[in-house]
Amino acid sequence: METPVAPAHSRGSKPFMFDAPVALIDALKANGIKIVSFANNHVMDQGWAGFAETREHLREEGMLFAGSGDNAADNWRPVITEANGIKVGWLGMTRWLNGNRNPDKDDQPHVNFFPYPNESGGAPGADEAAVLEAIKQARAKCDFLVVSIHWGIEYAPAPRPEDFETAHKMLEAGASVIVGHHPHVLQPVETYKTQDGRDAVIFYSLGNFLSNQSRTYVDGLMPDKDGDPRDSMIGLFSAVRKDYGPAGIRVELGHVGILPVWGENNRNEMARGQAKTTIIRPVLIDREIPKLQARLDEMNKLATSTTDATGASTGLTSDQKKEFIEMTNQLKLLSDRRNLLLARTGDEYVTDPPKLPANK
Repeated sequence: METPVAPAHSRGSKPFMFDAPVALIDALKANGIKIVSFANNHVMDQGWAGFAETREHLREEGMLFAGSGDNAADNWRPVITEANGIKVGWLGMTRWLNGNRNPDKDDQPHVNFFPYPNESGGAPGADEAAVLEAIKQARAKCDFLVVSIHWGIEYAPAPRPEDFETAHKMLEAGASVIVGHHPHVLQPVETYKTQDGRDAVIFYSLGNFLSNQSRTYVDGLMPDKDGDPRDSMIGLFSAVRKDYGPAGIRVELGHVGILPVWGENNRNEMARGQAKTTIIRPVLIDREIPKLQARLDEMNKLATSTTDATGASTGLTSDQKKEFIEMTNQLKLLSDRRNLLLARTGDEYVTDPPKLPANK
């Protein structure tokens, strides 16, 4: 959750200084999100009072969050959830703080800060050895550990070279899943086998899930990279309990999948007066493409089957022609972005989107 939620301590808004209403947390909950990481370079945008206020609102609204603690001693402790008898640990951290730092007093809330060497602006943070030790201790408290990390370079299509090595060390220390963010564009997905025989996965950068970036992008007219911040994916994974008989029971990484996502944004239509309500939302590409294709097929049949009193084909109405053109362009956009997206992440783990209820 890359914004403070601090209306009581808001210092005003300006570019790259974020804040959000409490309704954001309610909206996340309403859409099925149960836990977020609040460790990123914007946590202090409304000062440390705003950082503390955000944590209060998260608690008040019943949203679990990783990446920070009530004090310096607690901030690296994982959040533990349990489902079907499996304890899952969640540990969040950031490698960027926009030049800010944790408070000097250890009894105040701290964010999990793991700075890049020589790029912390002088702010102290945990070094690699301390982070790996925190991961080992977190893994000892749960059956399966997920690490969420704010890292990398903005808009870079690949991880920093040193992040590959760091990710592998984190997995060897006990993590099974690493979820990366900060670049605002997609980066590769990597599977990894640890020395103790565990399968693990690294989502180096998920891209943006819900944002207003690249809102003016037009497929075919602008460079493909201009649309990259609207490419995204939902990473899927499961933790499964396996009984190896005399070798014991282990909780391991199960199914891994990705759902290609496009950030729908109607800013261009709003600017032209063609829409009255702003729409900014993620859409599942592999759910939208079949719907568009089915509608185009339906309209093609309609164009050849509609006749007048003489039996002559009347084709489509002007409104139907407009709809046909819009849907054709939308289908091309989603198909193009899907190809670009999977060229970045790899297509080995593409998964069919979940079925919608019949009334949706």
